Parts: sequence; structure tokens; C-alpha cells
Amino acid sequence: MEPQRRYNVERSCLRCHERKLKCDKSTPCSRCVRQNTACQYPGPSRVKRQPPKKSMTDVAARLEQLERSIAAMVNERPCAPTDSSLDIKSDLTGGTGNSASSTTSTSTLPSIVKSDVQAKSKPPDQGFLSKDGRYINEPLLSRVLDKEKELQSAIGSPSEHSSPRRPPVLRAEGLIANPLLTQVDLKELYPSRWQATLLWQAFLSRVDPLVKVLHIPSTQSHIFAAINRPESVRSDVRALLFAIYFAATTAFISDDTQNESLHLDLRKYQQGMEISLYQAEFLDAPTITSLQAMVIYQTCFRYSNSGRSGWTLQGMTIRAAQSIGLQRDGKHFKLPQLECELRRRLWWQIQSADERVAEDHGLSVPENDHGDTEMPLNIDDGILTGLNDTPVESQAQWTAMTYALVIMEINKGRRMLLRTLDGSTDPTPAIEEFRKEIHEKYLRHADSDIPIQRFGLLLGQLLLAKAEVCIRQRIIHSQGPTSTSLDRGISQGSLDLACHAIELGLEIHTDELLRGFRWLTTTFTGYHPLTYVLWTLCVCPTGPHVDRSWRVVNMLFEITEDPQLPDPGAKWPMIVQLREKALRVRQAHEALQSSQRVAEDTAVYENGVNGTMCLDGGFDMNDWDPSFIENSDWNYLAHNLALLNGEA
Repeated sequence: MEPQRRYNVERSCLRCHERKLKCDKSTPCSRCVRQNTACQYPGPSRVKRQPPKKSMTDVAARLEQLERSIAAMVNERPCAPTDSSLDIKSDLTGGTGNSASSTTSTSTLPSIVKSDVQAKSKPPDQGFLSKDGRYINEPLLSRVLDKEKELQSAIGSPSEHSSPRRPPVLRAEGLIANPLLTQVDLKELYPSRWQATLLWQAFLSRVDPLVKVLHIPSTQSHIFAAINRPESVRSDVRALLFAIYFAATTAFISDDTQNESLHLDLRKYQQGMEISLYQAEFLDAPTITSLQAMVIYQTCFRYSNSGRSGWTLQGMTIRAAQSIGLQRDGKHFKLPQLECELRRRLWWQIQSADERVAEDHGLSVPENDHGDTEMPLNIDDGILTGLNDTPVESQAQWTAMTYALVIMEINKGRRMLLRTLDGSTDPTPAIEEFRKEIHEKYLRHADSDIPIQRFGLLLGQLLLAKAEVCIRQRIIHSQGPTSTSLDRGISQGSLDLACHAIELGLEIHTDELLRGFRWLTTTFTGYHPLTYVLWTLCVCPTGPHVDRSWRVVNMLFEITEDPQLPDPGAKWPMIVQLREKALRVRQAHEALQSSQRVAEDTAVYENGVNGTMCLDGGFDMNDWDPSFIENSDWNYLAHNLALLNGEA
């Protein structure tokens, strides 16, 4: 009996199909019978392959990648969504519009699309290029310089406009092209063993708590081995040793700025670190140790040089870190806990430093691949060893990592809030929740009698106030042209926060308990709160806020312009010009009062509520858009300066 097939034949037998001959589709077919060959048909139609199921983690990762891609397009060249972005969306939704994954994925896209559409309405800011070749792409600052000729000269070439009393103490070229390699005997650069031991102890008490990239129990033995036998250790370990010497000496110089021998030692240790990194082939083969040396060195280098070399070195450090995968969490590679934590500490310290150095030079932090590296654990070094069998968990107390984590968490949270609150009308609940989270996790554990904990508490409060000013101003701007009349309550609240941030900075500067950290605190300029307060004084020179605002401004200027302290950087001359403008506005207003024309030209500003003030030059308070306070985006200050001068 002829075998009966259990499915309908829709194709020729395999042999006829291969030879492209007509098959009668019998079993066996007549051609195979004539040629006495086996006749075989393909099996039933295969089930169409389904794409592999994606977990929520995969979906979240893809969405984050999509957001970064769209953010990059918005920042660089606003345009319509590309085919690749549509492909990503299709992949995320599994090609169906009614699945649960589709609903989850697409629900997060309207805000992204909205941001993209809003970005199309205005061309991207190309930045400002000064005559000496200095490039500024911080949007507010670049527009200021484009319109304000006096500020262009103020922020010009360092050789023409830097203060002659505070030239850069050190240069940084030796790391890339090292002419000292054949001229200097490395042995002559080492301190004595006793001096090296003192420098190590100073580093432990004054630098390590603030730049927490080392695990002291596992590092100390290597450090003392290098102190005793420097010629027998690897070049990257020698570089770390010289970076430690450099950092400790910087701390000593902050105590005695006129000590010439300390400055000679500083230069000597810088040379030793540069030569060691050169010998370690840092640019071609970076290691965790050499990157630790670079992070410590760069943090302390700012005290001696506020120039653009710090920004350039930071970019080099980020690329070196990415080349060894620090942006990927070590657990993916099944690394030991200790190594995972060292990588986390190092990566997030680099990210925090990147935002700090960008603010110094009026540059926007680019959208880097922040990766998936987790935050370091809030633990003391002694808890973590290379022999931990069970996972170590964060502690609910102040630890050696808490100070660094306060800075890392606030920087990360501020960026997240700026994204999630886009289009919101009331940021207060989210801001309060964020503030409460930081307080509960870290700040409530601080003992203000202990120097490092006091420093962390004050700095955490300062950064939270600064972040809130930034977020509130972004919210005002996102409301569009109808919001230019300003919510007076939000404006006054932001001014209070900015003044509070400056006051906290002044307390950090002047607190005797924090004197040991002066090498770092004297490099905190507080550009953004200061700019906000000065601009408020320009557009609103009278009212209950004036006395407090001018008091904190004058105190900060007095400290910053002390010739014994580090140079505040290239942006400071512009701040000086802005202060002079605020003074001129104040004097003009006083002249109006004395000439009895106050009632005609100026409406009284009462407690920041329902007042309209028209300054000399036709500036109307209701036309002021203060939405420039974001850390990396001082939008529209130039436009307002132009209005103030009657140029717009």
C-alpha cells in the first residue's frame, strides 16, 4: 500500500527542485522512479522563527541607547527620526502594536519625540571662537561673547589677560612628548625614605579621603615596597608613587604658598610621574594603576594650573579608561569583588572630574558612553579584601567612600532629573524626593565635628542647592514664551538658593576645621550660583534681596582674588565684567532715585512679587528669561545682556 503523507504537498521533491524540473508530486514521483533514485519531499513548513524574548533589562538598555542617540542628534543637528531609530523601535516592540512590550516601550517615547520636535524650532549653537583660538561652546557663555565685546577681551588669550601675579605654576606637556626622558636621572627625583613616608601619611589624611580611588590595605604594601626599592617596581607603580608625592606636596603648598622648596619638589615629582607614565606606555597600554595615578595627579594639578591643559588631560584619561572597559561593570567579566570596586571608584571619579573641569572652561560635557558601571559601595576599605567569599553590601553609616559618593550621586541624579522633568510644570515633588534620598542615604550619617564628614555635609548641601537652581530654571524655560513674565515665587526661590549655595561655599573656604583640605576647596569658584546672583542684580537692582546678594558676592570676590590662592581660571574675567555691569546698573538706579524720576521709570519691586522694573536702556523685567543656570548650559544670558544694553 502506498504510504500516505500527513500533509499537503506544496513543493516538488528535493531532487526535482534541485534540478529545476517539473515534479508530478506523486509518492514517489515518476522522474525518481524512472531514474531509480530515492524520492524525498521536504517536511512540513517550518514555524517562522520568533525573535528572542527580551527581558525588561534588555528593553531598558535599548531605550537608554535610543535616548542617547536622539540626544546626540538634537545637540549636533536637529533632524527627523532616522530609519535606524525606527528599526530600533520596531525591534523593541517585536513588530506588533498591541503587545505588552510594545505598550511599555512606546510609552516612554513621546517625551523623546517632543524634545526632538522642540529642538527643530531653533538652530544649534555653534559656539564662539575667539581671536586667539579659544573655543567656547557653553551656550550661554558663547552667546555672551558673541554679543559683548568687552567680555570677549576679558576672556581672551591667557598671555594678554591672565593676572600677572598668578601665572601657571606648572605645565603639562611632558606627559605626551617628554624631553626630560634622556636629560633627567629618575633616581634624582626620589625623596628620601623618611620624607617619602611623611608624604604618604599626608596623602592618607588630606588627599585620599577626597579622591578615593585606592584601596589602602591592598595598596600600602606596594607603596612601601616602591619607597624602599623604586627601581624594582613596574613603571605604572612608580607613576602612582610620584602622583602621591605630588598630591601631598600640593596640600603642603596650600599651607605655605611662599615656600620655594616645596614648589621645587612639586615640579620634581611632576617630572617623575610624567617620565614613569611615559615609560609605562600610558597612551598605548593604560592600566588601573596608571589611571589611578592620572586621576590623583589631575585633581591636584588644578591647584597649580587652571588652564585648558586640564581639560585636554581629562579627555585623554576618559579615552584611556574606556579602552580598558571601565565603563562596563566588572561583574560582567566575573572579576573579583575588590577589582570590581576599584574599577567603579575609578570610573565614577573620572566622570565627576569631567563635569568639574568642563565648568572651569565654559565647555559642555559631551554625551560620553557612561556605560553600565554601578556606583561604588558605601563601605570602608577594611571590609573589602581580596578574599571575600560572600558579596559585600553598602553600609548605612558614614564610611571612607561616603564623601565621594555624595558628589557622584548628586551629579548623576541632577542629569536624570533634568531629563525626567522635561515638560513638567512643578518640579518640587521630584526635587524634594531627590534631596530626601541623598539625605537618608548619606548626609544624615555625618558628624559635623569630624572634618571630612563636615566637608561632605556642607558640599552635599551646596551641590543640592546648585542642582535645584539649575532644574527650576530649566523648568521655567521649558514652559515656552508664555512663561517669560516669570513666576516670581520660583525666581525669588532660585535666588535664595543661589545665595545659600555661595554662603555654603564661603563657609567651606573659611572653616578652620577644613583647613587641611584647602588645596581643593580653594579651587571651588562657584561660577553658576555667582552668575545667577550677579545677573539678578543686573535686572533687579533694588528690593529685599539686594543686601544679602551683594554681601555674598563681595565676600566671594575678596576670597577668590586673594593673590595667595590659585588662579580662578579663564572665566573669572567675564565674572568680573558682569559684576561691574551690575554695579553700573545699581549706580544708574540710584541716580534715578536722586533725580526724583523713580516713580516714572521704575515700579517698586516688593518682595519679588507682582513688580515690574524698567531699567535705564529700556530693559523690562517681564522680558527677562533667566533660564541659563544649568551646569552645562547657560542659555540666553547674551540675549538678556543685549537687552540690558539696548542692543537687541
